[in-house]
Amino acid sequence: MGMRRSLIALGLAAWLSVAAKAQTDQQNLTWKMQEFNKSLPGCQATPVTRCAAVHLSYPVIETAPTEKAKQAIEHQIEDMLLTPLEKGKAPDSPEEFAGQILDHYQTWLKKGGSAGKPWAIERKIDVHYHSLHVLGLKFFQSVEQGAGHAAKNTVYFNFRPQDGSMIELSDLIDDSHFARFTKIAERHYRKHAPPATEEEDEEQSKAPGQEFEVPKNFAIEADGLRFRYEEDQANTHATVTPEFVVPYREIRSLLRPDAKLP
Repeated sequence: MGMRRSLIALGLAAWLSVAAKAQTDQQNLTWKMQEFNKSLPGCQATPVTRCAAVHLSYPVIETAPTEKAKQAIEHQIEDMLLTPLEKGKAPDSPEEFAGQILDHYQTWLKKGGSAGKPWAIERKIDVHYHSLHVLGLKFFQSVEQGAGHAAKNTVYFNFRPQDGSMIELSDLIDDSHFARFTKIAERHYRKHAPPATEEEDEEQSKAPGQEFEVPKNFAIEADGLRFRYEEDQANTHATVTPEFVVPYREIRSLLRPDAKLP
């Protein structure tokens, strides 16, 4: 009888171990980074001439809590990565996206574009933050099309790993507390904002009704919410784009009851 009980106990322990591992695997989200590069032969010439290059870097989701979540996140990554620079057919693959860019460059040359001015398109998607309740992606884009300087932008995206849906700021902050949240966010922004010039101070004095607005571009992190302004939003003369973090310890009481944060 004792031997039988021991065997039952061992069998139960083994089953619980397998069940626990299955539950852990089901909750796990994993990915691997993928790189894609394509360029015209002129990019390797000396001097560089007739050069257009495309560089893509992005995560490929390997496992997710559900198949629905995996497909939803993959779709969002694909949409970020392959959105056409101009109106036209959306490409189905990085290869097709690069082909569109290189063909557009050749057309630009035929219309009088300078062969000495290279084109360089970079899109990079990194996993900015990951926890049981959040998958945060950071999208960076740099576009140089013969203008002498690249146009750059950075956007954060936050997803629920369980179903792949996107998390908006309104999902976290209760509407009735948003005015108070805005005041806290403005205080942290002022700490990091580049100093205003005399011209900007004068413009502000001529337009007294302008109010601080919380940027829609934000990232969920371990210790707080990171917000980012683009250069033209925050300060047209700034050399640094202000990013600021609002710590959770200051806004816990303002969160929605169902908000799941670190």
